[in-house]
Amino acid sequence: MRFRILCITAAAMLATGCATVDMTEMAVPVAAKSDAPAEKNIVLRAASKLYAAFQSKGFVGKTSKKKMQSAASILLNGLEERELTQENTYAEQGRPYLVVLEDITYATQHVSRTANAAEVYFEMSEGRQKLRKELGSLEEALLASRAAATSFKAVVGADSSELREFNSEVDRLKRVTDNFGQRVRDMAAAEMAARRAKES
Repeated sequence: MRFRILCITAAAMLATGCATVDMTEMAVPVAAKSDAPAEKNIVLRAASKLYAAFQSKGFVGKTSKKKMQSAASILLNGLEERELTQENTYAEQGRPYLVVLEDITYATQHVSRTANAAEVYFEMSEGRQKLRKELGSLEEALLASRAAATSFKAVVGADSSELREFNSEVDRLKRVTDNFGQRVRDMAAAEMAARRAKES
């Protein structure tokens, strides 16, 4: 009887030891997860997906990141806009008309999601000073959208209802991008004024 009790006690201790090891192993991924980099915010993510999708589908030509950022900086500073030079035009791909209409609908969904994300983020970020990165991504998305609109128009013409809907969403994206730009410029001006007041 005493031997059975000893055996049961030993078995319980072994089980407890195993459970302790399992819990320690389980804790490792949790710690690793906490060290993972923060996920992109909704604006950066949506704009990045739009640009990647438009390039992969051929809606816009392959443009170097440097050229894109240069063109976006022109929008940022409120100067005269410059069209991006495209190496390969969408119209030259010779896609069937119905396929192009489907592409326009697909592109419209991306522009709409980006505009939605920007509108929500803009309202939530009132008073925040660091919106320049979001503004740059939105301007890149806007330039890509305008380039896509030009490509689509060359195939379906200006009277396509699908293209009109796409252009409407592009206009909405432009309005919210302008809002980001105005806030960035206002905050930059306020910081400059505060710095001058401090120095005087």
